[in-house]
Amino acid sequence: METDGDCERLGDKGRSTKVAEEKTGEQTNQTPTAEDYAALKTELKAERAKAQELVAEATKDLQDKVTRLEAELATRIGELETLQAERRATGDELDGAKAAYAYAVADFKEVVLQANPLFTIDIIGGDTIEDIKASIGKANVLVGKVKEGLEAQAKALAGLTTVPAGAPVRSALSTDGLSTKEKINLGLEQAKRKKEN
Repeated sequence: METDGDCERLGDKGRSTKVAEEKTGEQTNQTPTAEDYAALKTELKAERAKAQELVAEATKDLQDKVTRLEAELATRIGELETLQAERRATGDELDGAKAAYAYAVADFKEVVLQANPLFTIDIIGGDTIEDIKASIGKANVLVGKVKEGLEAQAKALAGLTTVPAGAPVRSALSTDGLSTKEKINLGLEQAKRKKEN
């Protein structure tokens, strides 16, 4: 059965049809006339427009909020892209600085080895300047101990084979402890040398 709202849309003709159907208990299917169809179509368009106005009015605040959030999102995306570009540039600068520092460390190591010929590449190690400075300190201690050991060895060997500096004093040979015959032979040799000179 139709409701009163349906009857209102159909107008008076619909009411009379409804009343007639209720009296007879039968329902008839009538095709609306062109005028009824046009009226219904106009009423439907009006209802659609009214519904769209109500939807627009109800969602206006939400649409404004969505528009504001979309604008804010676009701004944030722009800021994010700027920050990412800055991060990439900073990363490139950092990589360049790391490479330059590595070259500086290698050059510092070369200078240390050239300045200290007693150091070897094995003694001086490290990947930072601080590590190399620590290696230099350890190398100086090691070289000092080696020098002290060599000097102690040299002194010990010098004590065993002490040779006085300069020529020995020329003095007459001591004849103490020589036999008479040896003394005569020694005198003859000295006389012979004097004649030869």
